[in-house]
Amino acid sequence: MTLNDRHIKNTSFTPSPAHTALKKAAKVVGIAVGAVVGIILWAILRPIFRGVGWLISILTEIVIIYWILTL
Repeated sequence: MTLNDRHIKNTSFTPSPAHTALKKAAKVVGIAVGAVVGIILWAILRPIFRGVGWLISILTEIVIIYWILTL
């Protein structure tokens, strides 16, 4: 009997319960770390981007006023 691809690729490896638990724990830790980093970046970068937005608005107003006055 010749083996086809399905039989060749199918292995008898089954992860142990400890391996499965370790994978789940790593996933939970990764999600928690990602959430903390996201919250920190949101708390720090949001005011910076808001300040940059105000700066761009003020500079745009100055340029528009200068353009109107020089017509």
